Amino acid sequence: MEKLSDYIQTTFKIDESKFLEVLKSYPNARQNIHGILGEMLFKDRAESLGYEVLRIKEKPEGGYNAKSEEARGDFYIRKHNTKGNKWFVVECKGVKSNAEKRNSLTKKKSCLNLLLKHSFDRNKHVNSIFHSGKKSYNKSKERWEEVNEGVFPNFTWNKQNPGSGIPDLNGIWASKNDIKEWIDSFPLSSFTEDAYWDLTGPVRLLQTHMPSTRTDPKTKIKSTGPLVSEFSILCVDLFLKTGKHEFVFANSKKLNPQAQSPNHLQQNYTIDILVQKDNFKRHNLLKPWYSDLDLCIQETKPKARKLDKTQLDLR
Repeated sequence: MEKLSDYIQTTFKIDESKFLEVLKSYPNARQNIHGILGEMLFKDRAESLGYEVLRIKEKPEGGYNAKSEEARGDFYIRKHNTKGNKWFVVECKGVKSNAEKRNSLTKKKSCLNLLLKHSFDRNKHVNSIFHSGKKSYNKSKERWEEVNEGVFPNFTWNKQNPGSGIPDLNGIWASKNDIKEWIDSFPLSSFTEDAYWDLTGPVRLLQTHMPSTRTDPKTKIKSTGPLVSEFSILCVDLFLKTGKHEFVFANSKKLNPQAQSPNHLQQNYTIDILVQKDNFKRHNLLKPWYSDLDLCIQETKPKARKLDKTQLDLR
């Protein structure tokens, strides 16, 4: 603690109490620290599994646009016994802090509808989302082909887990009415934005948050969300919703891309939905998500890339 106190005083010229006040008053400051912690802990985890891990510069000389199109992640990784110049690029993210608010879960009715769509009505919802996505894709493809030459990217959504992802909550409640009675057993105060921030609400959405805007060099479509090709593996730290630095992984090419721009990833993928009913237990992950990094690589075979030493952060 003495080292921390000395560091705060030397670096910021303030005492610990003022530093703590800043952290409590500015959520963005805390989220930045969470993000950095997630990256550091992933590096430690990967190294403990026998990976060589090299950090990629956040902004190389020339700015973000100078980043290699195939190295827009946080780390290069590979097993120590790998032959040849073959690396995977890993992008580290945390979960979206205000996912419940953005999904209108501050309303009991919206919360009920969400849980029904992921349990008793899941099959119907899965089919609806898949066909809606295919329809949106076909319209985008038709518009693009009217003014462009070449081949529009294929539609590659997973039929069992389409769109941004539809976790399966079947088996938690006995009936639809059981869900409604469970929702109604909570006071309105449990559905406020503050309740979700404090993790005292009845539901926790584990969603990604990738708001960067990119232009696809192949189709020239500009959209909000990273390109599929920017990294090999997406790593998500679940800490903000579980209170533990637990990681899940997905091959970027196995994630359902945007329907209207198949070379773009979506901003918000739903990994899981935790509920107080079963003590916020994590449920079985649906593909393409894995808790095991080795298994993710072995089964989904993400694209390996050559190491670009100009992109390395050697500090």
